[in-house]
Order: sequence, then C-alpha cells, then structure tokens
Amino acid sequence: MLKLRGGSKGLLRFFYLDEHKSCIRWRPSRKNEKAKNDSVLQEVLHSISRYEMMFVDFSVLSSGLSVSIDSVREVCEGKQSDVFQRYADGSFDPNCCFSIYYGEHMESLDLVSGTGEEARTWITGLKYLMAGISDEDSLAKRQRTRDQYPS
Repeated sequence: MLKLRGGSKGLLRFFYLDEHKSCIRWRPSRKNEKAKNDSVLQEVLHSISRYEMMFVDFSVLSSGLSVSIDSVREVCEGKQSDVFQRYADGSFDPNCCFSIYYGEHMESLDLVSGTGEEARTWITGLKYLMAGISDEDSLAKRQRTRDQYPS
C-alpha cells in the first residue's frame, strides 16, 4: 500500500498485522533500516572493543514500525484526512483510500491500497479488531446475524 505523508510524496510500504493481531506493522525504507542497523552494530562493536558488558536488543535489526490496535481510535474510508486534501482531485481512487487515526493526539496513518477490495478488507478487519472480535467464528456469526436481520 502507499503511505501518504504531509508532503507531496507517497511511500510504498508493505503493511501487515502481527501474529497476535495486536499491531499494524510496516517496514521502513531500506535506507532508514540500514542506518538503524549500522548504529546498533557500531554500538555493539564499540562496547566489545572496550570489553564492556552490554545488553543489546537485536530485534531492532529487523523491526519495522507499528501502530497498536489498542491505540486506534477510528478508521475512516475515503479521502477525508487533511493529508489527502493536500493531493489534487483524481490523484487516487477514493475507494482505495482510508485513514487510521490513533494515539492520544489522533495522529493519522493515511493509506492508498491497490484495489478497493483490499481497502475494504483492511477497514472491516480493523473495525472488528477494535471491537474485540478477532476469531473467524465470531466474525462469521456476526455476519450471519446481520444478514438475517437487515436494517
């Protein structure tokens, strides 16, 4: 998916849910990842050269960025955020756009998926996770109930 920023540039990132379905994760650019890895390795090498004991969190060598599902306040379809408003009309298909508002200051993660179906899958899944429904049986049961009693 494309992650939009405040400027005029979007960043292509791979987004996924972690194995516990508790965080949305994505990988930073290779340049940033390499800089972080180099920094940690330099710190390790410096400590080894001075014969110091050091605890290093090696998970930072492969970690990406994340937003906790617990911190998500709202998921909005379409091009509603301020970031989307900075782009010219017609830049993105509104069916492929959505924003995730999270944290105390309602930061936004503005995304453009490859298809409208992919966007709907993310939006629906995130709303279910926010409601505390994470297993497929519960999802299917709610869908059957909703289909049985249309509004």
